[in-house]
Amino acid sequence: MSAEARREYFKAIYPRYRQAGRREKSRILDEFCRVAGYRRKYAVRLLNGWRRSPRHAAVGGAR
Repeated sequence: MSAEARREYFKAIYPRYRQAGRREKSRILDEFCRVAGYRRKYAVRLLNGWRRSPRHAAVGGAR
């Protein structure tokens, strides 16, 4: 699956995931991982709108 196809699929599935209950989220997540080829933890972060916190971002290449 190309990167562009993954993005399109993500855009289609994102609203459905956000509105779903716990069981449905699990099913959507399984499907998303199988189709897009992502690992589950990464897919959860994507679908939850994960952003890296400033605390963990490297500044000037050093911590």
